[in-house]
Amino acid sequence: MTTPDPQRLGRLLAGAHLGQAAVLLAQPQSVLRAITGDHGTPPSWIVRVLGARILLQAGLETASPSSTILRLGIAVDLTHVASMLAAARIWPRYRRAALASAGSATASALAGALIVRQGRR
Repeated sequence: MTTPDPQRLGRLLAGAHLGQAAVLLAQPQSVLRAITGDHGTPPSWIVRVLGARILLQAGLETASPSSTILRLGIAVDLTHVASMLAAARIWPRYRRAALASAGSATASALAGALIVRQGRR
């Protein structure tokens, strides 16, 4: 059985990030309504800023899916997780959206960590 190429996996992660960014940038209210229903919806501009951040991350990962870039993405994702957990506590109205965002960033960080680990083998 062949081992997956870490650079290829990094580009796949970048593709997932590109898709996520596109949806967040193009349809922030649809995303928010799907997560929160009709209550506790943060402003669309916040979701678009997150989409822009993810787009930048995807661009870096696409251009150079190296372990250094992936580690940087992991750090950014984990910082986002921490900020969303704080937001969920500070603004209970937006708790559901903040926790969904934290969950997404956690999954992204875990995927990046697995890819980096694969590259060390």
